[in-house]
Amino acid sequence: MNRKIISIALTGLFLITSWTSTWFEISAVGIYSEGIEREPTITTDYMINNNEESFELIIENSTPLLLYWINRENISPDSNDENISSNSEEIESRKESNYCSESCLDAARIVVKFTMLILFVLVCMCYIRPTRVIKIATISTWVTGAFIILISIPLAIAIDFGITDMGNEENSSSTGGFDTNTKETVEEDQFAHFEEQNDFDFSFNRINFYYESLGFDLGLVDEDDRANVSNQPPIEGDKYYDSLIQFNGEMNIKIGDIMMWWLLIAPLLYVVLFENRKFFEEE
Repeated sequence: MNRKIISIALTGLFLITSWTSTWFEISAVGIYSEGIEREPTITTDYMINNNEESFELIIENSTPLLLYWINRENISPDSNDENISSNSEEIESRKESNYCSESCLDAARIVVKFTMLILFVLVCMCYIRPTRVIKIATISTWVTGAFIILISIPLAIAIDFGITDMGNEENSSSTGGFDTNTKETVEEDQFAHFEEQNDFDFSFNRINFYYESLGFDLGLVDEDDRANVSNQPPIEGDKYYDSLIQFNGEMNIKIGDIMMWWLLIAPLLYVVLFENRKFFEEE
């Protein structure tokens, strides 16, 4: 009985430690691979916990990128012709499915908080009245919490960053979010014939997201010629072929101490739920 009380106390302590620890460490690298000289590179390092995100931003070969931002003209949707507007409408149609009202990461934080509270309440109930239903609910809650930590939070991070196409931002970055914290953000609707691709994979202790975009930046095209570029993409050798901008980005989301503490709760649950009792025993 004393072991169970100690296990419940440690469960509460580990839940608090899990909540206050570092959740994820994120490294993101994006490269302008075509259209800008010397391939400017944007590197961002994030640290995420239960209430804030701290980040460090580094731009390598920044001078060509600064010149690109200075030389381009910001395109107002109202000033575009029907063809440019149709490109914007195509982009907007992808944003109609709103996955989060505001920040997906903030929503995930709320879910994690309630999952931890529910788990601790269920653990206490297992000590008071260890019925089969409560035991199954406790195990299910712990498994659900592990899924939220391993899958839902990284996905929320990627959506908020912009590297996936599931965000609900009014003006999505043409770089998948890599230029969001820089001096300028060039949006998708500033481009003609804009294409983007997203992908992801898993490794041992991280999730990797990949982003690639390609399009003709209308901010580099004279106003009188924008309709022509929108109607027909320039080919190599044409006047405005050099307005073609390609961007490649990769984000690595590495899990922090939150999962270690969550896993340490598992043996404590075993003590509380199963010690000296059969799994399906009812009282």
